[in-house]
Amino acid sequence: MSLVDLTSMAEPQTQLKKEINDRLKKLRDELSDYCFQCAKCTSGCEAHKLLELEPHKIVALLKRGLIDEMVNSDVIWTCMSCFKCRERCPQKVAPVEILFALKNLAVATGKQLPGNYTSWLQSVLSIGLLQDVKSVNTKDNKTVTRSDLGLPAVSKPVDPNKFQMMLSKLAVEKV
Repeated sequence: MSLVDLTSMAEPQTQLKKEINDRLKKLRDELSDYCFQCAKCTSGCEAHKLLELEPHKIVALLKRGLIDEMVNSDVIWTCMSCFKCRERCPQKVAPVEILFALKNLAVATGKQLPGNYTSWLQSVLSIGLLQDVKSVNTKDNKTVTRSDLGLPAVSKPVDPNKFQMMLSKLAVEKV
């Protein structure tokens, strides 16, 4: 499988779309009984602090059946996958799982990925990290590295080809 196969998604995958829709329907049916909109998930959301993502509103929209509106919105892509919403919820509702399902549905229906997702995926596949390890400049205009700061070295995949194959296999299995 090549990188293009993972990122282009040129033709909608109707079977995948049906499976994801079934999962969203199951989540909607389960959530309608449990989520009482206390907003504890939103109070701990890192994306809410920076990007105004409100997980409790995502749950409310799902309960109302407004799935297409969310799939077509860029707000689903702002989730940082920190799982704090799951940890904070007194009812054990997981808005992060809803967001994963909505992202999967967006990709399965051929929606364009926003922002730098494609470049991030290419970077992860090529070097195993979102970006390569960089040195930084201090306020004294001195360049320092991780070792200068006493930080451990960042580990990268030993065999990039094996890493790419494993990641591709996981992507196919999870879908």
